[in-house]
Amino acid sequence: MTPRRRIAAIIVHYRTPGMLRNAVASLLPELDRQRDEIVIVDNASGKADLERIRPLAGVGVGWGGGVMRVIESRDNLGFAGGNNLAIQQVMCDGGAEYILLLNPDTLVRRGAVVTLLAFLESHPNAAAVGPRLEDLDGTPQQSAFGFITPISEFIRGASIGPVSRMLQRYQVYGSVSEHAHRTDWLAGACVLMRTSLIERVGLLDERFFMYFEEVDFFRRAALIGDQRFEAWYEPAAHVVHLVGQSSGVVRDSGHRNRLPAYWFESRHHYFRKHFGYLGMVAADGCWFAGHLLNLARKLFTGVSHAHLAHRESRDLLRHSVRACFLPWSLT
Repeated sequence: MTPRRRIAAIIVHYRTPGMLRNAVASLLPELDRQRDEIVIVDNASGKADLERIRPLAGVGVGWGGGVMRVIESRDNLGFAGGNNLAIQQVMCDGGAEYILLLNPDTLVRRGAVVTLLAFLESHPNAAAVGPRLEDLDGTPQQSAFGFITPISEFIRGASIGPVSRMLQRYQVYGSVSEHAHRTDWLAGACVLMRTSLIERVGLLDERFFMYFEEVDFFRRAALIGDQRFEAWYEPAAHVVHLVGQSSGVVRDSGHRNRLPAYWFESRHHYFRKHFGYLGMVAADGCWFAGHLLNLARKLFTGVSHAHLAHRESRDLLRHSVRACFLPWSLT
């Protein structure tokens, strides 16, 4: 059996070979060539993309005990399914002490992985830690969040300062901190986890094709009630995240593109799973109530700070009707 490794870094790829190569190039200097490995999962990108990423497996030659490999999936399993495929393979091959989930649309800044690893080693109750995600120019992005609830959907729909302040304890998005702190959940673009966390909580829920699988995972961890499974944010580690470029959900001329159907399906599955059918209905009702409040404010003041994706309200209404009246479609 292959000896247990220190870090298994997993990157799930779909039709972004150029970005993947850049991500791998930035990650390699951060890993120990004797004890770590990189596992790339190709989510059925197609023959042309596979020909471009297969040579990456050869980069691991000369690593000593380290390994770099490419797993070719026959189907597009999404974020959760792709990561699960790699995690299960790592476990079968002897396991690893830590699992690093990394998006292909990232660039790892120097010292980031070392900083995250040192944080977990010095904080025994921390089971997962995420870095400061940032734009190429260093502008920080939100990467540590509060749990998503029906009330937080009202806040998101309203996008009004007084409402956010009044319901601050339910906020999902806060200001980006310059100090390490505990958080409810972390962005899956880059997160280092103890393997023991996955062994206790279980794999990612593959019913989330993409989006909401991270908050679901960390919510399941929180429900266990074990203080050894804390999630932390460590801003001393920096990772560039080219937001949405691996999924196609990017800003276009100052506006967010239309959200894909699987975003709404994942959202409804999350609320149905953790809050029940009535909680799912309440989440949609809260968002629309907040959105109507925002529209009223815009009508009377001409001011609106809502950051909606293209056609988001109409798409949510359509998916809400489907989820509420065809609830079996979410199972």
